[in-house]
Amino acid sequence: MTATSTAQPATETKANLSRRRLRTEGRKKRALKLKTDKEFAKKFFEAKSKRSTDKKSAFRKKKMRKK
Repeated sequence: MTATSTAQPATETKANLSRRRLRTEGRKKRALKLKTDKEFAKKFFEAKSKRSTDKKSAFRKKKMRKK
């Protein structure tokens, strides 16, 4: 018998998982990677900070134009 004809693996395929479950799994993977990969963590938080700053800047510009 081949490996593919045996019983299905314990983990479900991506198509069978709900959106909620996929998001949960993604968060777990990201949290683990942030703990273990320091270079990734540094870039991740730098980018997060930059996005936050850009949003604040855009909001302020929008409010200034309204006046």
